[in-house]
Amino acid sequence: MFPKSFFVDWYKEHGRNFPWRQAGVSPFKLLVTEMLLRQTQASSVSKLWYGFTQKYPNASLLAQANEDELFNVLKILGLAKQRSSALSAASTWLVENCEGQVPDTKEELLKIPHVGLYVSNAVLCFAFGQRVEIVDTNVLRFYARYYGLEIRPDIRRNAKVWDEAKSLLPDKGSQVQHHNYGLLDFTAEVCRSRFPQCNICPLASSCSWATRGIKP
Repeated sequence: MFPKSFFVDWYKEHGRNFPWRQAGVSPFKLLVTEMLLRQTQASSVSKLWYGFTQKYPNASLLAQANEDELFNVLKILGLAKQRSSALSAASTWLVENCEGQVPDTKEELLKIPHVGLYVSNAVLCFAFGQRVEIVDTNVLRFYARYYGLEIRPDIRRNAKVWDEAKSLLPDKGSQVQHHNYGLLDFTAEVCRSRFPQCNICPLASSCSWATRGIKP
């Protein structure tokens, strides 16, 4: 078992630097960011992040945007039709139901079109500083490997993983964001889907997957 502070310490030493991780980024921009990050490398999103969030800094402006225009801006990321439609629907819902403001409860966040469990928790943590766990595909894979779990591909149906993720959250609220960022960065850079870096992983000696000698 690794120390509870592992991912906080990992983030302090190895954390990735993205513009949306800076202080003062609005909840709306963070919601948009999480929607853009779906099935997309963070490095790709970072290339258009400043321009996109400056052009559409709030729900009202994004809701009014022409979908063809959005498509052209987002096509560099792929899935441009899907992304533009999702962003339009989400921002329109916020304007019509929340006066353009991003809600700070999971119940309300999940009402936003195209917002699921991961995005809602990410917004609660990174935008509002709430002590909530986050589990995406990479995190799910890490816990499955480390603890030797048989998991289902549907993130919602892995109660053991969510329970474990919650139990590892720091007690201090100020460290929860760094913990979750560290977890995301570690699973993206070290415990990767393809060619995981077990030879340099500090958790390899206690990892069920690594100690069984499974080849990447």
